[in-house]
Amino acid sequence: MTEQELIELLKSLEEHGWEPRLCDTEYTYYDTPIACGAPTPIGDIITETTMMPEGYLKKLEEFLIRAKGDSMEGASIFDGDMVKINTKAQVYDGDIVAVWADGDYTLKTYCVDKEGMPWLVPQNPAYEAFTLEDRQDVRVVGKALEVLHPNPHVSYRSCEKYISEAKAKRKGPTEISPLQVAKVIREIAPQITVARQWYAVFKAMMEADVVKLWDYDAFCILIKEEVPHHHHLPTRLELQRMAIGSFAKSIVLWTENDAPVRGKRFDTYKKLARQTKAMLGD
Repeated sequence: MTEQELIELLKSLEEHGWEPRLCDTEYTYYDTPIACGAPTPIGDIITETTMMPEGYLKKLEEFLIRAKGDSMEGASIFDGDMVKINTKAQVYDGDIVAVWADGDYTLKTYCVDKEGMPWLVPQNPAYEAFTLEDRQDVRVVGKALEVLHPNPHVSYRSCEKYISEAKAKRKGPTEISPLQVAKVIREIAPQITVARQWYAVFKAMMEADVVKLWDYDAFCILIKEEVPHHHHLPTRLELQRMAIGSFAKSIVLWTENDAPVRGKRFDTYKKLARQTKAMLGD
């Protein structure tokens, strides 16, 4: 791209309401990811440089650091994002902060409860909030001011939610009766030899709108009601552990090279999922 073409591009963006800025200034950032999950040791801090617009950072008060993990996805902070931290900004309820806790760094939401207790709160129901008193050495390092998404990406589960809703509107309410669901569970149960295999049944029922999206608890209750004496009843934790890789996607997209199981075990899961879908008429 020539200089003139770049000038015309920037002018066009401005005319359409954008505020383009050239990344023409080198800044230092910490190449040690800050956990968006359980706090993790930061170790020796390694500094790198990155190009940003001039004046983007206040040299003595602000720094950039990479986020790691998924506990802040609800706040649109994803693994690999660059977070701008200000070490002198006043922190209020609902602010996202970088915290030093017993030798570890973590990124969480700051909030003081009605009793005056300060909490660090994740934005993902898979993680638990904890108080500042839960750690012996705790201090707020700084407040997150801005998040940069170097590679904008939305999780498959987020897309699946909207796709599922759109499909439901197109085909109308499910016609699968409770009696049919009960029959499927009773017929499939003898083939389940370990608790985690129920994940294949859960995934098929979720895609058939028998259970709500990722509602593990409702599924576990459903199975226990129909086959209470089964030797391998499902649990939320066991099911969650299987929702990784291709298994987090639609059953038709399950591939062995990206699944939590391999070989004959993978074949068993896929067979159970397909069989359940067929029995449900989906």
